[in-house]
Amino acid sequence: MVACSPSEKVERASKPQKPANKDFADLSEKEQIKFKFLFHNANKERILGNYQLAANLFKQCTEIAPKEATAFYELAHILENSKENDLALQYAEKAVELDPKNYWYRVLYAHTLQRKGKSDAAIKQYETLIKSNPGNVDLYFDLAGIQLYSGKYKESIETFNQIEKQMGITEEISVQKEKIYIKLGDVDKAAYEIQMLINEFPNELKYQVLLADLYLANDLTEKAFTVYQEILKKDPQNPYANLSLYDYYKIKNENEKASNSLKKAFASTDLDIDTKMKILLSYYSTTDSQLKKEALELNKILIKAHPKDAKAYTIYADFLYQDKKLEGAKENYLKALEFDNSKLPIWNQLVFIESELQDLEGLLRDSKAAIELFPNQPLFYFFYGATNLQNKNYTEAVEYLTLGKDYVIGNPPLLAQFYASLGDAHNSLKQYEQSDNAYEEALKIEAKNIYVLNNYAYYLSLREDKLDRAEELSALCNELEPDQPNYQDTYAWILYKQGKFIQAKEWLEKALENGASSNAVILEHLGDTHAKLNNIIKALEYWNKAKAINNGQGTEFLDKKIADKKLYE
Repeated sequence: MVACSPSEKVERASKPQKPANKDFADLSEKEQIKFKFLFHNANKERILGNYQLAANLFKQCTEIAPKEATAFYELAHILENSKENDLALQYAEKAVELDPKNYWYRVLYAHTLQRKGKSDAAIKQYETLIKSNPGNVDLYFDLAGIQLYSGKYKESIETFNQIEKQMGITEEISVQKEKIYIKLGDVDKAAYEIQMLINEFPNELKYQVLLADLYLANDLTEKAFTVYQEILKKDPQNPYANLSLYDYYKIKNENEKASNSLKKAFASTDLDIDTKMKILLSYYSTTDSQLKKEALELNKILIKAHPKDAKAYTIYADFLYQDKKLEGAKENYLKALEFDNSKLPIWNQLVFIESELQDLEGLLRDSKAAIELFPNQPLFYFFYGATNLQNKNYTEAVEYLTLGKDYVIGNPPLLAQFYASLGDAHNSLKQYEQSDNAYEEALKIEAKNIYVLNNYAYYLSLREDKLDRAEELSALCNELEPDQPNYQDTYAWILYKQGKFIQAKEWLEKALENGASSNAVILEHLGDTHAKLNNIIKALEYWNKAKAINNGQGTEFLDKKIADKKLYE
């Protein structure tokens, strides 16, 4: 028995061989004692949450005393909660049959009928309950709800009218009746319901706004306008009326009046900021310059109305960023964080903007602050580490890049950036083995990462280490992005280090053809290559050109090469 599910157990016993249909008083003393024992234990198991066991015990009670309604009711209740709707309905119906005057039995029966989609039968049960409990408003609400659900709109309205007789006019009922009349296509009666609400609560201007909105939604624009004007006579700054007038004027193509109404609504602190932000978002994708200007004005009004709400500064920053006004966007994101620093997207956007602006001081400050707030977010470790790398704080860069890469999940490009930056940082610290390993890890993720291919190859050439690997990397780099003079220079320099001077000269000349004629480093490299080929005149020509580009201030090695020219003659 323990292995059976509640449904399986009850279904097997749903048509048991019942004893004689006796009243409880007619049961033997032994049967009465057994019933009470089982019923007590069933209740105990139900309270403990052991519903399968409780259902089995209540089922045994129904077999001992098939005219005791309580056991059937309790069993139906458990089955309804476990969504065994067929069996729940069966036992609930039996409980009502045995005790038709019991309020709770019939309520459960109505619920189970409703769950089974037997709306008409459920409605009859609620009507029966109301006859015997005419003052129970909850029953009327249940009846109105199921009538509405089953499409009996007129009957539902009549039930709501009965509720109104007991409770008086309320917003909940009036608005519900208005919606039903709209479904029925009867705008006049819908308006009448709201008018009755206005009459009952004349100082609640929101009901007048509701009436005007109803008219506006049904193309009765002049009636809507009349009501809006009445509202504004009483409250010129009423945000709801002004907001609705905005829609009214838009329909009439009176854009200036629409804009003025909207600005008044935005200036009011009675209109919540979320509603205002939804309106602002409707401007976000516009390309119309006038609408963009209007959106920025509304943003400023929003901040003035809600000066301590982070949302106001955030959405203004979003608009400024979209308009490429990066400094203004940064300023407003920072302001938003003063009031609420818990929003991860704001921190993300801020550091990206600071990166675009090359605001290294801001990047260091804000990425470090973000790490403290969101210690498992790799992006902030990357920005903090990369900025320290740029500032030549190599040890700090290595520390944070190493920590941050372990938080990267499902973002291979970001992980490759971590390893690329670690390669640069370790190289600067002359930790060449770690640097090479980091570059290799980056290339495992992105085998065609131009930045890594070029830097890794160049650093290997400077160390004159693994030159075959350097040549392979640089060749791929030039294949992926041909005619790029810096990459051609790197490849030429690797060939130079390998003693392949003729090939090196050819690649350096390609670099010059591709716009490197004013690059002092490439000119010096070409001079070095000509010197190795014993072409001293050409070597001097390119060395002197390199020195001239640096305003006559050549490097120590360049000056020495020129001074020692006689050594090559």
